[in-house]
Amino acid sequence: MHHRRTATRHLHTTAIAVFAALVGSPLAAQSKVLTPPRRDTTRVQVTRPSAPGTNTAAATPGAPAPAVIPQSPVLDSIREVVFRNLLDRDRAGFATLASAFCLSLSTSDFKHADAVTDRADPSEAMVRRLASPRAPARRASTCTFAPNASTPRSVTGRALLYSVGAIEMLSPERAEAAAGYNYDGYSAGGFTFSVERTDSAWVVKQWRMEWTAKPNGP
Repeated sequence: MHHRRTATRHLHTTAIAVFAALVGSPLAAQSKVLTPPRRDTTRVQVTRPSAPGTNTAAATPGAPAPAVIPQSPVLDSIREVVFRNLLDRDRAGFATLASAFCLSLSTSDFKHADAVTDRADPSEAMVRRLASPRAPARRASTCTFAPNASTPRSVTGRALLYSVGAIEMLSPERAEAAAGYNYDGYSAGGFTFSVERTDSAWVVKQWRMEWTAKPNGP
């Protein structure tokens, strides 16, 4: 009986010694440092591939967004007849002085002398139809508009820019189209054209000048 109590006491003492040794060992010290990892709050920016033909530069913060010009065969027909009237009738009055005739589309109503930044080129097919020996039209993106520029220009002389802007359909047969001109920064103006459809063709019925800026001299 005495022998059994002595053995039990010995086992108890041994267990205490082993526990103390473990507590003091490096392994035990490491097992106590089991703090969970901190939550990762880093935000990952996912860059998605751009659609074909997308201007990625326009998506840069601070960069102007590309112009979104409404498209339809009817609108293009109206634009073409307005362009033709501007070119053939020399509505700006600078055709004999211009060295290039540059065409653009816009969403502006050209009611005021505000800066227009939403220009886009008309189709190459439309430009070819409008071009003539008297007015060799070209897309506006191929022209440089910088008065008194010291750097080489894309065209010699001074370019005359014609823009057809917002179109309001008053009925299936009547519409009003805004237009503007800029003679290389020396003169500018805005128009409103009233057009009607007759025998499946659009014609200009009347036009009015909305504003004009006096040229500093050709």
